Amino acid sequence: MGRPERPLDSVQDPIGEFASDLRALRGRAGNPSYRRLARSAMFAPSVLSSAASGHRLPSLPVTLAFVAACGGEPAVWERRWRDLAVAQGTPPPPEKQDAPPRAPSTVDRTVSAPAATRPAQLPMGSSTFVGRDQALVDAATHAGPALMISGPIGAGKTAFALRLADELSAALPDGQLYADLSAATSSAAGVVQGFLHALGVPPAHAPDDATSIGLFRTMLAQRRLFVLLDNATDERQVRPLLGRSTSSLIVVTGRARLLGLDGVHRIDLGAFTRPESLTLIGRLAGEQRIQAELDAADALAELCGDLPLAVSVVGRRIAARPEWTVAGLAGALADAERVMASLSVGDVKVRDIFAAAYRRLAPVARQALHELVAAGTTADALAASMGTGVDAADELLESLVDSGLLTRADSTGRYGMSALVRAFAMSTPHAAPAPVPVPVPVPTAEQPGADTIVTRRMNLGRANLPPRVRANALSFAARGDVLA
Repeated sequence: MGRPERPLDSVQDPIGEFASDLRALRGRAGNPSYRRLARSAMFAPSVLSSAASGHRLPSLPVTLAFVAACGGEPAVWERRWRDLAVAQGTPPPPEKQDAPPRAPSTVDRTVSAPAATRPAQLPMGSSTFVGRDQALVDAATHAGPALMISGPIGAGKTAFALRLADELSAALPDGQLYADLSAATSSAAGVVQGFLHALGVPPAHAPDDATSIGLFRTMLAQRRLFVLLDNATDERQVRPLLGRSTSSLIVVTGRARLLGLDGVHRIDLGAFTRPESLTLIGRLAGEQRIQAELDAADALAELCGDLPLAVSVVGRRIAARPEWTVAGLAGALADAERVMASLSVGDVKVRDIFAAAYRRLAPVARQALHELVAAGTTADALAASMGTGVDAADELLESLVDSGLLTRADSTGRYGMSALVRAFAMSTPHAAPAPVPVPVPVPTAEQPGADTIVTRRMNLGRANLPPRVRANALSFAARGDVLA
């Protein structure tokens, strides 16, 4: 017998009424627990519970799985869901219609011939995945065709997407496609060609880019596929792949939010909660070992900024060195000069991941990252430190957010810089961008007004220097002293 549910906020609106009827259906089935329903519905208990919460319209696969598990009539509920989706402005997936037999066209053969091909391209997910419960419910129950998962470096975006694929495997049984878009040469057309090949489409049926992309969108509508576009860096890589079908799901991960994409549902991942960090360390290093040094483990999570990547690395390091104490590793992380070296295990090095993002920054953005260590993380502070305008400083801060090195501003306008990024910036040598030389004719001493012209140009150059450089600039009593 399931536990009593929280009362619905309202049963007057259509979604509330829909949820109320789902609850009534469950009640007529004997009010089984959501854990029990999950075994037959093949969705997580939290996803099924959310479907009957009345907060939003659940996706069609979740609705039909819920109804079938409770002994309802799927066809009746599907018609009702489609009517409600249209009323809510959600494009419903195409209905399957019976049609008289006819000779298949070229497109029909292309799409239907490889129906038995079910690609399984996803990489292995984490066996120690923890937390993100509400975000998973949000992702699994949204009714749109595409999902954008963003967040800073090390937030676990790919791990989250792979866990979501597991949650939705029963609802999207026709295959799983994967593409890593981090390579500079990744293009939408190239990705589609690979996907069509995995789906069994002969190359002759997709002779050019436009045909390939159109065919892929058709297959998204006719099948129930999970597509993961990992590490996207800009909208151009993704936009051509998005279609209107809600029978398949395209999941995009990236550090930037790709705000130019329209019609995508967005989930922004941040740091773990402290209990999630401690749970992960315990799963990796052993629960008893962590409980024996709980204060040190808490300090360890704090020093990692509760960043999933860093927490995972320290958990694996503790597991690999049974002679170590948790307090000993916490002491190493507390040393700013040792923290980056301490955050590595096997071929996973936090410094290298930060450094790769740092190298992709424009020189002025690198300078901004170093300035933030001392200046503070507001646009006003950065503008004063770099001698630039506030709008330009704000653009620099946003570029650092999109690179995954900062987190977005709070209500006070202060951006977030984790202790790990701060330690990386402090330990990374930085040379200020060299000034661009501008050829200017210099008058000779015999020309009238020469002293005035040279003095003005020297003062103009000084005005463009950062404040701390202007403060230390040298002064000369006479023009000839500069050559002495």
